[in-house]
Amino acid sequence: MAPRVALISDLHLSRAKPYFHANWELLLRALAEEKPDLVLVGGDLALDGPHREDDLAFARAELDRLPAPWHAVPGNHDVGNCIPDLRGEAVVTEARQAAWLRHFGEDRWMLDIGAWRIIGLNCLICGSGLAAEAEQEAFLQEAVASAGGRPVALLFHKPLCNADPLETAASQSFWYPERREPVARLLREQAVRLLISGHLHEARDRVIDGARHVWVPGTAFVQDIAGEWLPERGGRRRVGYMMLELAEEPRVTLREPAAMINIDIGNWLRGGIGHYGELAGGAPFLGLTPATTVDEAA
Repeated sequence: MAPRVALISDLHLSRAKPYFHANWELLLRALAEEKPDLVLVGGDLALDGPHREDDLAFARAELDRLPAPWHAVPGNHDVGNCIPDLRGEAVVTEARQAAWLRHFGEDRWMLDIGAWRIIGLNCLICGSGLAAEAEQEAFLQEAVASAGGRPVALLFHKPLCNADPLETAASQSFWYPERREPVARLLREQAVRLLISGHLHEARDRVIDGARHVWVPGTAFVQDIAGEWLPERGGRRRVGYMMLELAEEPRVTLREPAAMINIDIGNWLRGGIGHYGELAGGAPFLGLTPATTVDEAA
């Protein structure tokens, strides 16, 4: 029987500012009923990990409540945004990556489940110049080369592209064009069949040049549910998760539990990231004491 894998992403958990915790509790209830064999988490576990390390600690403790083994990759709200940043976010640094490693142990990994090999990557370090970037690229090549005929799936936070790995527009929403080559080469070689990502808070399942690109919806919130200002990318803007059946031909089913709340934070983001940063970081929320801050100068 093919393994059943729950795909979740963009949890935005925080002990200090638990804006979205109700949806997390409702997701836990839904997954307990699903009884998946594995849970994959597509990044942005924390609300503001780059500035408040306790968000990472809290997210780790909460993931341990999942009803199945899990593996996670970091997002920009965990370790900082890609370099160069395009919208005023904190960027990835060695200190922020180290904070993730303290709580999650690894930011790249591989596992074999059923007939498949799944490889998790930290896409935020691509283009950073950090030593971990070259190490990860070598890791990726070896993990694919040693798959022994298993079909390969990749998990990372930002989608590789919108419609074509060769598209040239630089966007906060996707991998920067000049950083895609290590994965694009594997796609050209037909060495990777499935790519799983989060980040956009949209659900989409599309085949591009023979490879399946699956966008996992967010758990915490949606953006521009009415389609008034964000670019139209063909995704569905609702909170939820996906179930992946890892058969020879993977089957993906979108789940949108009726109890989960479609909180639209478009008013936080329509004018840029600044208002999100003001509400998610900085001062304590509801009288709670500030948590540990990762050194901004590092």
